[in-house]
Amino acid sequence: MATLHVGDHLDAPSIDSRHWLELLAPHARLVRYEPRGCGLSAGSFVGPLSLETCVEDMAAVVNATSDGPVALVSLTHGALPVIAFAALHPERVERIVVLDGYARGRMRRNAGPELDRESQAIAETMQVAYGTDLAYSVPFRRALLSRLVPQANDEQLIELDRASISRMTSAIAARYTRFSFEADVSDLACRIACPALVLHARQDPVVPFAEGSHLAALIPGARFMPLEGCLHLPLAGDPEWPRISSVIHSFLGFASAAVGIGATVDGAGAPAPRLTPRQREVLRLVGQGHTDKEIARVMGLSHRTVEMHVRHSLAALDCRSRAEGVRVALQRGLLGDASAAS
Repeated sequence: MATLHVGDHLDAPSIDSRHWLELLAPHARLVRYEPRGCGLSAGSFVGPLSLETCVEDMAAVVNATSDGPVALVSLTHGALPVIAFAALHPERVERIVVLDGYARGRMRRNAGPELDRESQAIAETMQVAYGTDLAYSVPFRRALLSRLVPQANDEQLIELDRASISRMTSAIAARYTRFSFEADVSDLACRIACPALVLHARQDPVVPFAEGSHLAALIPGARFMPLEGCLHLPLAGDPEWPRISSVIHSFLGFASAAVGIGATVDGAGAPAPRLTPRQREVLRLVGQGHTDKEIARVMGLSHRTVEMHVRHSLAALDCRSRAEGVRVALQRGLLGDASAAS
């Protein structure tokens, strides 16, 4: 999953990524890519910033985490390295998803000097917004976040602000903003050979809908799905989120359209719950009386991730309590072959 700007702590995902974790992690190994200088490498940026370095970094992540081809899910500016990587390393990419992304940066769309001046002003605002204790830092960050997530309320903006401020320095924020404005991967998009799903909001306040449509037209055989409403980074409570999650699940091969996400069919033709290996292992340890913290330590997960797996397991089993969930899973033979996921 590739993003360029908004980030959070891995062991305590914020509202901009929590629903993505819950959507994807139960069905596949989820690896979050952040560019150098952001997240865990914040403050340690070395070398030039270019599309080539982004592709090199993504290749390092993919090669370190998988021996075979992978599916790449990109949000907004994260489409740039994903498109480039998919075009340059077709043997390593199984399929791609692009949400509210683009091929041409703002300054590559021939929109005239006024857009160029606005783009320069945004980059300078980013540098002030993520500066240390400057008078306008907080107001500028809130203004920028309100464009990225226009549907967020005040409480949600505060949480997003708190999450993003620790993930990058002011210099990195401005640097990546200019990079995303000046990049153009149009030629590379035409070379993508894997299945592609492009989703874009009609009233996207950051990237024009026409740019999403243009990207989909560049990628051979890409499926394009327009989204309704004014959104750029969708949140879990958005009206379009159920449709977004359902389509992505189906495209990635996680779901059967007939019975829904994560379900199989029993002999009577009724949907039967299916737990992932990691969910089964978590539920087995719950049944042995282990606490969430103990399970997290044994499995090498965060406390929040264990809670998420328990919540998803109970929902799949239609159970209200952990005790009931363990009992039902045992009765249905779901815990007999539980083994820890790597």
